[in-house]
Amino acid sequence: MKANKVGIIGKKLGMTQVYDNGAIAGVTVIDFSDMEIIGKRTTEKDGYNAVILGYDFKTVRRKEKEFKKPRYCREIRIEDSGVYDDDAKLSEAVSSIKKVDIAGIMKGRGFAGAIKRWHFNGGPATHGAKMHRRTGSIGMHTFPAHVFKGKHMPGHMGNTRVTVLGQKLVKFDAEKRLLFIRGNVPGANNGYVMVRDAIKA
Repeated sequence: MKANKVGIIGKKLGMTQVYDNGAIAGVTVIDFSDMEIIGKRTTEKDGYNAVILGYDFKTVRRKEKEFKKPRYCREIRIEDSGVYDDDAKLSEAVSSIKKVDIAGIMKGRGFAGAIKRWHFNGGPATHGAKMHRRTGSIGMHTFPAHVFKGKHMPGHMGNTRVTVLGQKLVKFDAEKRLLFIRGNVPGANNGYVMVRDAIKA
């Protein structure tokens, strides 16, 4: 697995508009002001370098002791974990990135038909057609006489992890720790996401 220069976890705040090279662009705002390092992996001990990041901490009390527990945490393979030791180093690393990959949990759509779920074409709407938004034939001939596994069918849609590759990082607010990423980002507002430098940049 490729090690990243930098990775962050944060919360999707919503969308807004900013100017990008003189043209207005729709961007998604990611807030990582509450992100903290809660662990590290090293080559000497674990065989690879990585950081474990936590976000949105809550106070938990057990056996008369209080400690902070993150509501969302992720492990990200990193080239140099020293980037996270200082806010200035982290800001410099983030500002040098042009494109990012974003992973999040997409909104759940419940039970969906094949046309909405898999973007099938609908049938004719006129001339006496009886099939409009149905799946169509799914069976085989005499051989092999069964439906193969993995066939695109109606079923539960959404609520799965989705990664969007190569989105442009339009703006970075180091003071408020906000990322302005061009285009949409998986998940609902106030949902947690993971952002890393693009693997195909």
